[in-house]
Amino acid sequence: MHDLNGIEIKNRVIIGSGPAKYGRGYEVYENPISYLLFKFGFINPGEYGGVDTKTLTMLRNIGNYRWYTPWKVLRKVPGGWINRFGWNNCGISTFVEKEFHRYKHDNLIPSIGAFESPTELLYMIECLNFLNILAIEMNISCPHVDILFRDDFKKLESFLHDARKLSRHSLILKLGADETTVVKAKMAQECGINAISAINTVPVYVPGFGYAGKSGPQIKPIALETVFKIASEVSIPVIGGGGIQSISDAREFLDAGAQAVSVVTLFFNPLKAIKFPRQIREL
Repeated sequence: MHDLNGIEIKNRVIIGSGPAKYGRGYEVYENPISYLLFKFGFINPGEYGGVDTKTLTMLRNIGNYRWYTPWKVLRKVPGGWINRFGWNNCGISTFVEKEFHRYKHDNLIPSIGAFESPTELLYMIECLNFLNILAIEMNISCPHVDILFRDDFKKLESFLHDARKLSRHSLILKLGADETTVVKAKMAQECGINAISAINTVPVYVPGFGYAGKSGPQIKPIALETVFKIASEVSIPVIGGGGIQSISDAREFLDAGAQAVSVVTLFFNPLKAIKFPRQIREL
């Protein structure tokens, strides 16, 4: 077991937000490959140190995703992927009442986000207080959603204090890669947040596609630099991610100062996804 400032993980690899949906993979009509990989045990969520959910919002949100036109929200590009899902999710109530109880492991990390007010996040934290989960990830850095706190440090500090007082679970703050990242990480530490997750996808604009977030191997240098800067300035653990495709990539993040890693786009390659769990113990 590894202790990330109160977050007990069995190994240093976390499935990042997205690939596992609410922990069990996607339904067959949404993503047949994901469905088969999780359904038949090729990917076993219990083998990982933690499993992030898709980012949940207070109310059900359709976002930009339509299952019959997935190419409008996810595309393969040179050096990685771009997506603009827009936080499509079932909403916190449905997650708590239905989806959570379908998950059979004790390493789930619900990710939460808000559109309008910090009160939405606090409401969701209160809803999650009653569940047996590993931690809560607070996503304040999605590049294709108009995020709260983008430049309002006083509002962020007030929210972090309130969240820490309210939550009975460990809290993880998910940050992007910009000039405010280290400042926000320091603030999180001062407010008692348990860990930082970095980085989120990198903002891009693609003609004919719109504003989106880029992920995959091309953002790895940015992610490594950001993780190094954060880890050099704070003492709380950093969960590093961005373009990890192999155990070798994961080691680079640990060498940069991360204490655990978050893997996402690796799961877009079924063969890599199947082989990866057997390599985790090498870390």
